[in-house]
Amino acid sequence: MRKIFLIIFLAACSAQTGKLKVGFDIDDTVLYSEPAFVIAQKEGKGVIDYAWINTHDRQYSTPISPTIELIKYFHANGHEVYFITARPGDKGRYLSEFLTEIVDFPVTLDKTLFFSPKEIINGFKYTTKHKIMKKLNLDLYYGDSDRDMIAAIKADVFPVRVVRYEESLLAYSSNYFGNTQDGAAEAAPFTKDDLKIFYKAGTGLFGESIYPIIWKGIRD
Repeated sequence: MRKIFLIIFLAACSAQTGKLKVGFDIDDTVLYSEPAFVIAQKEGKGVIDYAWINTHDRQYSTPISPTIELIKYFHANGHEVYFITARPGDKGRYLSEFLTEIVDFPVTLDKTLFFSPKEIINGFKYTTKHKIMKKLNLDLYYGDSDRDMIAAIKADVFPVRVVRYEESLLAYSSNYFGNTQDGAAEAAPFTKDDLKIFYKAGTGLFGESIYPIIWKGIRD
């Protein structure tokens, strides 16, 4: 069913725009990288060592197979595929090499893989991904977070939310529903059941489509 929907959607897009430019987030979209982040924080005593993560994804991060299949589908049909991550780019070539291995086509730093760290303004973190999306003139962007959806909207790119792995939801439950683990609160008025309603409807709070991947994670 997922592939049928995808083919219909792509056919409609291609009829109007031809070749697509498609972007993907990395963490919780292409890679289940929580183990790498957990270890990196322990090594750095609470400070995330992104250079360490970029060099250790091969050992600790797991490719999210439904997203990888989607990426290969786009590439096999002649569409352009890009990766944009909010990670800092220290030793980023290691991530490009790992992505090349798992998607079976070259992923090149600063050509098809871009690092776009968040900027901090008045104590709040804001995405910078929209700047790269605009330069690339993307048509679609797949990501798991609110910031991914907002970046796409700011760049006038069609946003698609990838459903996070269940174990990621336990660790990264803060989303457009607030933190679903906190219960009813002004900053988190929705529950995990509310989250399921949005997933079932196929449309998120920002009007984004929801890509309903089914992935059992490291147990696959």
